[in-house]
Amino acid sequence: MPCNRPACCSAWPYQAQGKPITTMFPENSMIILRAASLLAVLIALSGCSYLFGDKGQFRERAMDYQQAESLPPLTIPEGMDSKPISQRYPIPEVRGNNFYEPQDSESVPRPQSLLNVNEAAGLELRQDSGRLWLVVERPAQDLWQQLNEFAASNASIDKADRSTGVIETGWLAPRQLPSEGGFWKSVWRFITFSGGERRERFRFTMQTEPRADFESNVVHINHVRVKTPLPEVTDWPEEPENIELVTTVYDELMLFLEQGGRKAGASVLSQDLRVLPKYTMTRDGNGYPILVINQDFNRAWLAVGQALQRSRVGVSDLDRTLGIYYLAETTQVEVDDELEEKELQLRLISSESGIQVSVQVDDDTLAPEEQSARILNQIREKLQ
Repeated sequence: MPCNRPACCSAWPYQAQGKPITTMFPENSMIILRAASLLAVLIALSGCSYLFGDKGQFRERAMDYQQAESLPPLTIPEGMDSKPISQRYPIPEVRGNNFYEPQDSESVPRPQSLLNVNEAAGLELRQDSGRLWLVVERPAQDLWQQLNEFAASNASIDKADRSTGVIETGWLAPRQLPSEGGFWKSVWRFITFSGGERRERFRFTMQTEPRADFESNVVHINHVRVKTPLPEVTDWPEEPENIELVTTVYDELMLFLEQGGRKAGASVLSQDLRVLPKYTMTRDGNGYPILVINQDFNRAWLAVGQALQRSRVGVSDLDRTLGIYYLAETTQVEVDDELEEKELQLRLISSESGIQVSVQVDDDTLAPEEQSARILNQIREKLQ
């Protein structure tokens, strides 16, 4: 019987002519396959360093800055006019061995985290390893005067030295934070006799860092609390004794500086921190839960931020200009007939009745009613 296969198929295996069935691959293909398998095994044994190590195909570039070269500044040809050019971010010269040199990409120092930023007022509250400080971009003389006004708003000033940039308040009656209250803590103070007469004071330290195009100042706040009788010389700790209280003072100072140093109500230095803004849990016209705070936007923003810190609601980012706290919590939203995880937003909006606080996904999408009510109730509890 004649073969109906085309001539190009003469290499196709068949037994009609008494030839053995062979593989479709040529003999050298098996050699290539074995070599590829061996290479895959070697890569697996060497781990991910072949691909992602310091010398891998997709290497980590965090250490490349150590090979950076300094270039001379830009020179303007003679006969041409230009504005003075200065280094915005000058790199200091490092001499001796008193500096930190990372050994690999995992030990590269990371930038300090920003707790609160107000770009319009030139204010940044920064944190690093539990330490807090406030960066203020304004003339040092103006800031020094405003610091004095803030400290003297409801507390006496015991010391103010412009040459060292130090302001110390007089001794104040201790302020009880919400976290320091409660029945069992009162019982513990009674048993341990730790609830006797106490006094506290604050210390503001201002350091000026002149720059080429603006003047930046760093403000540190310290706090000490002692039992009576009061010591003649105050032994200031390296770190504040009550970081929660100092964080609140930083927030109040930022609000004070944003308003140009004008006195905005009672200062936190002489105010019981348990007395917080009034609020109302209600629902909007569509029946969704909202929280209404009967204060101006600045104080409502501050109160909500403090309540979020004390609650279990995480915050991944914030934008004070838009009045949004980006929450570290998600919900499922239907997009193109598919469910996607979307990050929730806590929004503060000014209205005639006060500041309305709501939980949304974006400008056009509200969070699920049950999830929104739970988050707002958590905030409401921390405002009490």
